[in-house]
Amino acid sequence: MRFHFDPTPEQRAALEVQLVRLQQPVATLELLDPILPAGFAPAAAVCTLQSVHSDRFVVQARVRSSGGDERVYALKTYSDDFGERVWTHAQQLAERLPPRPHRPCLPIQYIPQERVLIFDWVEGRSLSKIVDGRKLELLRHAAVVAADVHRVPIVPERPTTPQMLVDETRARCDNLRPVWPATADLVKPLLAQLQAAVPHLDSADLAPIHGDMAAGQFLWTGDRLVLLDWDMFGYADPAYDVGHFVAQLERRCTLDRTLPPEAGRWPGCFQDAYLAAKPDVSPRNVSFYRAMTLLRKTYTVCRRQPAEGPLQAVRLAACAGAALSDVRRQ
Repeated sequence: MRFHFDPTPEQRAALEVQLVRLQQPVATLELLDPILPAGFAPAAAVCTLQSVHSDRFVVQARVRSSGGDERVYALKTYSDDFGERVWTHAQQLAERLPPRPHRPCLPIQYIPQERVLIFDWVEGRSLSKIVDGRKLELLRHAAVVAADVHRVPIVPERPTTPQMLVDETRARCDNLRPVWPATADLVKPLLAQLQAAVPHLDSADLAPIHGDMAAGQFLWTGDRLVLLDWDMFGYADPAYDVGHFVAQLERRCTLDRTLPPEAGRWPGCFQDAYLAAKPDVSPRNVSFYRAMTLLRKTYTVCRRQPAEGPLQAVRLAACAGAALSDVRRQ
């Protein structure tokens, strides 16, 4: 798993040049020309920046033909060659995933000299923004998509161990100490409990994982549910993806007072549907990774909301403590 990547100054500068260039229709049409359908004569393109980070950005390219047809693509550009690793992994998944309507969205091409992954653009609504009666059924579909990914018999990279993930979590929480020392003191004993639980985890059959699985990574098109964003793919206990997803739902239910009363059923709905689809995954390990994710998010809420974050962190820490209790009980 690629937890962090800090581009060099030279890489940042080159990415900025790419960012400007790929918002120009002429450059984008030149890049897309080899993959456009036969007989599709491009006449114009509209390029819209969708997201930008220090090491990558995404541009939507809406291409129109002289006959009025339209094709829409997502161009994901990296500051290094990581996109090639994502492309290789995606090809392996594409060959082995079952042909279901609800499935991952995978890139259709990689341009190595440009460091650009190309995807068909998917129009839809984020599952995280759907809070009505459709939610429970869509969470069940998401659980089946996750299980399908975890069944693919490939080894995309070296294993990411529980200890590596604990170390990354501790490093994240260490960032609390300089600005929010009280929150750091709050999570310190919970991190110790997390560490103490590592030797007691159930053995696991490792699997390809998404690495950042959450409701926000799924789009509902109205007909199908698709899983996006493979930038944290890895090879680990599949309980990591499940615990991460459940913890993100729990975080939302704990902090968002605008949700409907039935939102409290969301975390259990996803977990139950996943374990029904893949019963060999350990519920104890799911609780472990749920606690881990909640502890990481104590830093996230403080960083994003310096005033309210410490109070939110108290509530997340309590949820993490409950998850650790589940680890000991199971």
